[in-house]
Amino acid sequence: MSPVDLWRERAQDYWSVAIRYIRLMANSGLMVATYGTLLIIGLYYQSFLDWLPADFPVLQILTVLFAFLLTRSPVRTFVKEGDLVFLLPFEAHMAPYIRRSLLYSWVFQSAVIFFLLFLLAPLYIERMPGDTMALSIIMGALILGKLWNVLAEWGELRQQFSVSHWRHRWLRFVVNLVLVFFLLQTDWGFAVATAMIMMVVFVVYYRQMYANHFLKWETLLQQEHRRLNAFYRFANAFTDVRHIKSPVHRRRWLANQFDRVNHRKANTYIYLYGKTFARSGDYFGVFIRLCLVGGLLIYASPEAWEWLVVVIVGLFIYMTGAQLVPLYAHHDILLWPFIYPVPNSTRRRALQSLLRGLLLVQTLWFTVVAALTPLPVIIAVLTALAGAAVSFYFTEFRLNKIVEKNPDGKRP
Repeated sequence: MSPVDLWRERAQDYWSVAIRYIRLMANSGLMVATYGTLLIIGLYYQSFLDWLPADFPVLQILTVLFAFLLTRSPVRTFVKEGDLVFLLPFEAHMAPYIRRSLLYSWVFQSAVIFFLLFLLAPLYIERMPGDTMALSIIMGALILGKLWNVLAEWGELRQQFSVSHWRHRWLRFVVNLVLVFFLLQTDWGFAVATAMIMMVVFVVYYRQMYANHFLKWETLLQQEHRRLNAFYRFANAFTDVRHIKSPVHRRRWLANQFDRVNHRKANTYIYLYGKTFARSGDYFGVFIRLCLVGGLLIYASPEAWEWLVVVIVGLFIYMTGAQLVPLYAHHDILLWPFIYPVPNSTRRRALQSLLRGLLLVQTLWFTVVAALTPLPVIIAVLTALAGAAVSFYFTEFRLNKIVEKNPDGKRP
């Protein structure tokens, strides 16, 4: 098999798995969350621009943001454990494989920069000296700058020690800061001069690095695992992912609350799921994050759109419920829960009770935040009613449909 065919096969294998998880996420609330987020961004954007103080450091923040995006340039190689044995002797013939990995990484990361700059274009045109044409030039320059960073990162990956790698990244960040600063100010002369210096550095320094250092396959494998785990962690927020290991925290102050549950057969899974929620970093962390983000959006809601608070509450209650459903199959990799003399219906009711309690707690939190804003009191009342309605809808109807698709609690 040629290196090109090998790369294509691995990329297809990865995307076949990724697309399967994306479909599962779409069925588990991702589409609702995406549409809701876009709706909120669209409604808030103009109000945000109007609210932004005149002395807000737009230039500095955009400079740091895009310099960070340029500097962070991981290379997707799709390498596997066996490559350390079977591909290592053929490193000299892997140039086509590597070129495709670099091109793939450049295109995907450039798309992120393109999308973000497109999103921030109204802010840039309103507060910065450039116009639409300048923005197009900046877009092209940033994409070329991303190519320079991807190639530089590929050379730095050949460094023996991670300290040296991080030192190079910080230096690249400084260079990117200078380049982005001049670009955003449409100071084209200094921007071109900086770009030429970057080209000289690449030819004189990084090409020598390519020639004098071999690939560090162990480093490539570690980075590949890290990126795969990042994707699985994100997917795990919407659906159950068997490839990920969830961190466990003690959280005695919260876990001990479930010791008060009466020791009856009907409460077996309430105790188990409650302890799991309290100690798992994923479920508890997702719950807290959604409470904080939702509360912040409610607090910052403009008075002209007070009805938006009710929409935000409904959306965040639904998102929280959807992301806590994987609790149902959390222990399926263990044997012990299957020998409990408890039917699945009891197990389902336990999850239902726990989720209902958590969603009502979140509803109470959103109601308190809404009551603290200058909005009318009726909005706080509607917040409580909307939160309670979505909580009962999710636990009484939506949750049952999800579980009925998987009555044995086996992972998809």
